[in-house]
Amino acid sequence: MFSQSGLEMPGSIKNQAPRPTRNLTLIMLTCLNLLSTFCVSANTSGKGALEVQISDAAITTVIADELHYPKALLQLPNSHWLVAERDGTIVTVPSIVISSDKPALFQQTRLAKASARNSLPQQVLPLPQLYQKGQGGLLHMALSPDFSTSKVILFSYSKGTDKANRLAVMRGVLADDGQIKALTPVLEIKDSKATPVHFGGKLVAMKDGTWLVTTGDGFDYREQAQVLSSQLGKVLRFTVDGKPASNVPFNNARFVYTLGHRNPQGLVKLQNGDVYLHEHGPDGGDELNKLKPGMNYGWPVVTLGKDYSGATISPFNHYEGMVDPLVDWSPSIAPSSMAVYNHNAFPTLSNHLLVSALKAKALYAVDLSSQPFQYRRVFSTINQRVRDVAVGQDGGVYALTDGESAELIQLLSPESFATVTGSN
Repeated sequence: MFSQSGLEMPGSIKNQAPRPTRNLTLIMLTCLNLLSTFCVSANTSGKGALEVQISDAAITTVIADELHYPKALLQLPNSHWLVAERDGTIVTVPSIVISSDKPALFQQTRLAKASARNSLPQQVLPLPQLYQKGQGGLLHMALSPDFSTSKVILFSYSKGTDKANRLAVMRGVLADDGQIKALTPVLEIKDSKATPVHFGGKLVAMKDGTWLVTTGDGFDYREQAQVLSSQLGKVLRFTVDGKPASNVPFNNARFVYTLGHRNPQGLVKLQNGDVYLHEHGPDGGDELNKLKPGMNYGWPVVTLGKDYSGATISPFNHYEGMVDPLVDWSPSIAPSSMAVYNHNAFPTLSNHLLVSALKAKALYAVDLSSQPFQYRRVFSTINQRVRDVAVGQDGGVYALTDGESAELIQLLSPESFATVTGSN
């Protein structure tokens, strides 16, 4: 009945590769060049987006495993990773840093086994009334733009009971001992619901110091996505003190930034200020959109998907005054998170959005420089439900898999690896 993202199915495929020799790495690079043939086909949505298939190569290493239903991944300035698990546990994973002046250290770390969860530093956040059923729990985390001085991290989570639960945002301070302290409520949406799904919860900081957070429609409350007085099925804008922004698109709903969303999951801001969001459709109709304040993104008046029963939700695939998606994934891929890639480690991914997917068990790259948008599946070694994706300070791609015994996977470019191992 519920969307695919609610199915907690642990991954079972290990993606840990041994350290190759320099010759093997060069062979891999040669094969990559020979296999990089493109096949372009039209998206079935008719919206003009194109899917491009290409062979990709990466040095794949599992750096942490046995994680318990992780929801989000965040890198600190010291290069360590924080993994948020749904029960409120924060697991700290030391990073593997590529440095041309430390090749020996790099090689030693690559020979080590993945760090088991129980061997890593952990902290359980005291989140008031944490609600963990279904798709609920600790959902997302993000560094404040002034983190270097404030040490503030924002967290989103679901709180309440089976009969009345809602999305909430807290802030905490990362202390010198690595513990998150001084947890303070920031925002709590005003609408309760009696379903354990479609919370949203993705956070992103804006240039002016305000924040955006996504809220889901609660599944059984889809009509509320079009009701301006409801905070379900919206993107909300707020200050770190929980107040509405000073410049708002709706004077009678001051927290609402955009409306007409179903279950928005991926949310990113580019350096130029553009904001992109993706969300789950029902059976089909997963979307990627560019957000503009005050705009209506259609749900449930417009959808390119159907109900899980096969019934038609709406006769409209376009409606005047509502925004059409830039990309439609039909059949559904169940997109779970998103990151912006701009680094020279994987040059072919520059100016792309990386989209993690649960049902498709994949990572996708959406080319922002293409018109219409083109997307392709990348890193074929990933064949697990992917809960989150992030870009490391080293230019590597980091994928967090889903389930009861999940993994944090590091994907590095063969070029970078060959450079470091060849310098020893």
